[in-house]
Amino acid sequence: MKRYAFVLITVLFALVPWHSGVRADAAHYTVENLGTMGGIVPTVTGMNASGQVSGFVQSATGTRAVRYTPGSGWQSLTGLTSTFSVANAINAQGDVSGYYRTTSGATHAFRWSDGSGFEDIAPLSGNLSQAFGINDNGFVVGVTSAPSGFVAFIAAPGTTASPLPSLGGGFDLACGINNAGQVAGSGFTPDGMQRAFRYDPATAALTTISSFIGDAGNSAGCAIDRNGLVGGQADGDAGSMHAFRTGATLLNLDAVFGTTFGTTESIAEGITVGSFDPPAGGASHAFVHTDADGSSDLNDVLDNGAGWVLNTAKGINASGKIVGQGTFNGTDAVFLLTKVDAPKDTTAPVISSFTASPNSVGKPDNSSVAVQFSVSATDAVDPSPACAVSGNVDTHGAPASYAVVTGPLGATVRAAGGSRYTFTVNCSDTSGNSSASTTDVVVPPDTTAPAIASVSASPSWITPPDGRLVPVTVSVTASDNVDASPACYLSGISATGGAPASDYAITGPLSAKVRATGSRTYTLTVRCSDGAGNYSESATAVAVPAAPADTKAPTITSISATPSTIWPPNGKFVPVQVSVSASDNVDPNPTCSLHSITGGTNADHVITDPLSANVRAEKDNGGDRVYSLYVACSDAAGNVARAVTYVTVTKDAPVAAAAKATGKNK
Repeated sequence: MKRYAFVLITVLFALVPWHSGVRADAAHYTVENLGTMGGIVPTVTGMNASGQVSGFVQSATGTRAVRYTPGSGWQSLTGLTSTFSVANAINAQGDVSGYYRTTSGATHAFRWSDGSGFEDIAPLSGNLSQAFGINDNGFVVGVTSAPSGFVAFIAAPGTTASPLPSLGGGFDLACGINNAGQVAGSGFTPDGMQRAFRYDPATAALTTISSFIGDAGNSAGCAIDRNGLVGGQADGDAGSMHAFRTGATLLNLDAVFGTTFGTTESIAEGITVGSFDPPAGGASHAFVHTDADGSSDLNDVLDNGAGWVLNTAKGINASGKIVGQGTFNGTDAVFLLTKVDAPKDTTAPVISSFTASPNSVGKPDNSSVAVQFSVSATDAVDPSPACAVSGNVDTHGAPASYAVVTGPLGATVRAAGGSRYTFTVNCSDTSGNSSASTTDVVVPPDTTAPAIASVSASPSWITPPDGRLVPVTVSVTASDNVDASPACYLSGISATGGAPASDYAITGPLSAKVRATGSRTYTLTVRCSDGAGNYSESATAVAVPAAPADTKAPTITSISATPSTIWPPNGKFVPVQVSVSASDNVDPNPTCSLHSITGGTNADHVITDPLSANVRAEKDNGGDRVYSLYVACSDAAGNVARAVTYVTVTKDAPVAAAAKATGKNK
């Protein structure tokens, strides 16, 4: 059976216990029994911010409007104690609205306050008006008979009822109003469908609220909060009807219970209360819904609920207190729920694992490597603690720029050999408790030396072995597993045969000079190093072949003596210098020297240096004297070439003597 908001009397249902599941982190409440009015359990209809409750009691003498005040209990409304009356709503000042039966038998809406007492709100026409809502400004809304049928009305304090816009189907009811003047209600459309609506005074327009199956279904609404959120009940699939609250979409508040019937009774600050029918049958159960926790069966969130069954929540105020109907130890009772402050969460999340991928970089090539972190954390309260890697990374001496956090669980590291980066993750719960854990990303050291594929010298063969210093260039091809350009250089030179150190030298990273000495081999060692200091060595040889047997004497190309003519013949010794030019096929510097002199007597000439002599300026028997100066030029192999030059002592004047001087090779 579908139940709608258009009822002019209150129907009570039998109550039996039943329980549903509830979120572990939903709010909890303590329950209080609001007692009776003269032994009769009231039917509650609403509650204000100070905890005053509106309602009515039914007894053998009739139905009476009542109000509950904390500390004073239940009291009848003065002026309405001897007639049929129902209190349907209460505002912050304790003013009550409802309806009563007049002495003529008509039903009229009323407004009641402590100061002014009872105020009648007459119908627009006919004999019926009923009030179902009142705001803190005293504006009352309800339904009244009118010439066009039953219409929704609003009445300011001290004024008569004014009709609200109609959906056009001949029956409209207003049953909730907030302090902004927005009104919640329901009406019929011309095609006979029932629609919940919200009236906005700023635009004087009705906004209709459809069902969970669209315009093919009916809806009814009465609850409204200060933000204009509307609640009620609306058709769903397969003949079901569900409690709803407006929002970005139409929220189904009882879907979690698996029920086919639910209704919203009251909303405050977005928190919604109402009732639903258990899927297994039996009396309804009260529920509460919050956007944070979803919907909970109020029976499952009581901290002192022994003996209680909460059947329907009729009102909630801005403080979160909830009032409604239920049973206590099997007897009907009115309950008041007070939210229990959750104990402060001081327990930090537990991090069970924190890992990095990769946690060891494969190749220490100084590249930038992306790292992704995985973390598993649990918390005693928060089902999803938030975890993020700290930007403060311990690089263990490496530059801070070598490790950069790129996101909550991402980073990049420099693949510098031998590095270690320690990352810290912090996991926090919604209460601000946090815990930390660390993990390392390591870069293995580079221990592999470069590979030298080839090394060669140019020239590698030096000929002729003529003793000159020859420049040599070394070429190397090397590679490394990490370093793209290993550094290669000559690290040493050695030579066979005990060559002196002056015969070879390194002149540049890959250049040298060696002496072209026959039958000698020079070994040039090359070292190639990578950025990590690993190195390997290889060598290449430069050979100088043995010189062939040298049997050829040097060639004397010229020889002369200075002076070549001496005058006057005065018997004195005259110094003579010999000049010789000679070459050899092997020896670049053949050795030349005077080895003998002829002419005169042995006392007339003397060799003073390899190519110097003194000769006496004497005539021979009254004529010219000729000295023959013999020169020998030898190479390193001992081959000797000889030549002679002449010095003439002339008796004639120098011009004549010079004409007689001759010289020739011998």
